[in-house]
Amino acid sequence: MSRKANTSKNAPFESSCERSAFTKICKDMIESRAWKSLKPRQIGLYVILKSRYKYNPHTKESNKDEIVLTSTEAEELYGDLRTFRTDLDILIDRGFIRQTFSGAPFMKANKYGFSDKWKVYGTDNFYIPEEDKRYKRKKQ
Repeated sequence: MSRKANTSKNAPFESSCERSAFTKICKDMIESRAWKSLKPRQIGLYVILKSRYKYNPHTKESNKDEIVLTSTEAEELYGDLRTFRTDLDILIDRGFIRQTFSGAPFMKANKYGFSDKWKVYGTDNFYIPEEDKRYKRKKQ
């Protein structure tokens, strides 16, 4: 039996379009200890990063380790890059994202990937490896 395509429509408060792409955030993540430790600004940054995630169910390919937010885009969102970097570090420290490529030495954009370490945040099993952290913080 073949699967039936999802034909549900967006509610008027969800989108300006009848059918539109969406960003999925699961309830167990929202109820997690790590999520509850975030400030609204950091949640907003996570949602922006997550909205850049693309997955093709037919080919099973995704960009989950190649999420880019340029410094120009960050400056437009935040106004202050220091605050943006602080919020990135908090998302890394809580286990939601990790840095997969440091563009700092090459004057290129950093790449980030999603992590599931948030699931064990606050337990003895929680650990963020140095290679997941941002380039500047690795030297500390």
